[in-house]
Amino acid sequence: MNEQGISIKSLATKTGINHSSITSFLTGSRAISNANLDLMLDALGLTLVPKKGFTYVKDEEKGE
Repeated sequence: MNEQGISIKSLATKTGINHSSITSFLTGSRAISNANLDLMLDALGLTLVPKKGFTYVKDEEKGE
């Protein structure tokens, strides 16, 4: 977020996720759902690159 110059408030607006939830995700005090992770990655223009042996499937690809 710092590299892109986007604030938590701006990310919250773009994603519809409450800013306090985003802060909790970023500090590690709260787990993030796949749906919210997808929203945040899309808003930041990022792609998740999983570690070797780990498979990540977006909720939409799972049919949820």
